Amino acid sequence: MKSHFSPTALMKRLKLESPQRLLMLAIGLLISAAVATSAQSTNDVPPLRPALPEIPPTLWEQYGLLLSALGMVVLALVGAGIWWLLQPKPPIPVPIETLTRQELAALGQRAEDGPTLSAISRCMRRYFAIGFDLPPGEFTTTEFCRAISTSERIGSALATAVGDFLRRTDEMKFAPGRSPSQTGAAAQARELFEAGEARRAALRQTVKPA
Repeated sequence: MKSHFSPTALMKRLKLESPQRLLMLAIGLLISAAVATSAQSTNDVPPLRPALPEIPPTLWEQYGLLLSALGMVVLALVGAGIWWLLQPKPPIPVPIETLTRQELAALGQRAEDGPTLSAISRCMRRYFAIGFDLPPGEFTTTEFCRAISTSERIGSALATAVGDFLRRTDEMKFAPGRSPSQTGAAAQARELFEAGEARRAALRQTVKPA
């Protein structure tokens, strides 16, 4: 049986449809049109962007060797500075007159036993050897007395007094059965020291400045 489709028949059919079905049909047509448009847009080739500029070389790529050398130099300087700061500082030399005066003051507070008399004798030898520029070396009492007796800087009178003091000190140190007592050795040593300082002051006054 052959069916006939005409606009008049379509209009009659649409009038028979409910409003809900007509709304659903319109929405379906809109969705189909949107999908078709989106598919067409997706298939289109997007426009090309302009090429990015070339990435310049980094600082390390340009000056890597120079920076490495500079870093090694800085590390070497820092290490040398730390080594220098950690080195022990040389002791400040104490003048012989100051050292002798301090030692005699301390020895005068001790009992004049054998060790104290040895320390007094050693202190006086060192003072006259350094203070009057005697030849360096280890001397016995006899050798030291001979050396100071030939020193023009010390003078014969002071040399004789120092030699007598050192010989008496040796006798007291090695005297058998001697008990520690105040023999006045520290006081005599201070007198000889003051006489030596007066002699050195006189020698300095005789030296004419150039």
